[in-house]
Amino acid sequence: MSTTGLDPADEEELLLIISGLGLANGGDGGDEYMIGAEASECLSDMQRYLRRDDPHVMACHRALGQWRVLQTHLLPILRANGTDPQLVFSALKVVVKLTMKPEQLGIRMEDMLKERKSPDPIVGAHLDELKTYHRAYTKAFADDAANLRALVALIARPLATEEEERPEEDQMIIELVVALLVNLLHTRAPDAPPPSPGAAQAAAAADVETLRRLLTTLEAEHGLELVVYMLQQIDESEAFRAWNLNLLELLHYALAATTPQAVFGQESEEAARKSA
Repeated sequence: MSTTGLDPADEEELLLIISGLGLANGGDGGDEYMIGAEASECLSDMQRYLRRDDPHVMACHRALGQWRVLQTHLLPILRANGTDPQLVFSALKVVVKLTMKPEQLGIRMEDMLKERKSPDPIVGAHLDELKTYHRAYTKAFADDAANLRALVALIARPLATEEEERPEEDQMIIELVVALLVNLLHTRAPDAPPPSPGAAQAAAAADVETLRRLLTTLEAEHGLELVVYMLQQIDESEAFRAWNLNLLELLHYALAATTPQAVFGQESEEAARKSA
């Protein structure tokens, strides 16, 4: 068994799949990315590995996080959305799966820790690993505005099409991008207790700071305007009603990044500057 927890044969095949995606020049998120000739097939194979991942171990998800596959390969493919729409669509599905909320992705691990009087510390370590990679994924989107810009461009085109004329694949793109935004903006569950003092509290504060950076970039790229537009369509559109819960969760995370006092305090400061 390797350090990733994968069977050696599976690890070797997964590494071959990753190498087939393409080649990044200049490290993570490099300006030049050469997409492999078999990238589409490799993404399909990667989805297959993720679907069959053991939910009690999540070795494949953890390996892809350890190898920084999202940062090195998947994000450059997403940013190349004008080259091959089908390829970008396949990459988007993998990104959504990898960025799922840790407590949702590792729900079987959570259950194992709760059900046993003496839980296996390895299970807790694997769950913490998933949380670490989730933070790394959100930070990757926050660190480079081009990543969120690509998402906004992906969802803006199908939203510009009348609903009755929108093909099914465009509907799926909207659904996937909304799901991805929920994954990225997630810090902790709305009903979660406050973090305990110490490392957990520091990590929670860092998560909120990343959330604010994501929202600032989304606003600059007009992504929040698109979210508000979709919320306004819920009463009139059956498709938007189907995404109602995700859209409300997006709104929750957007509002969770600040407080009413901070908002009104900023307005008062701006008004004072204008009257000065």
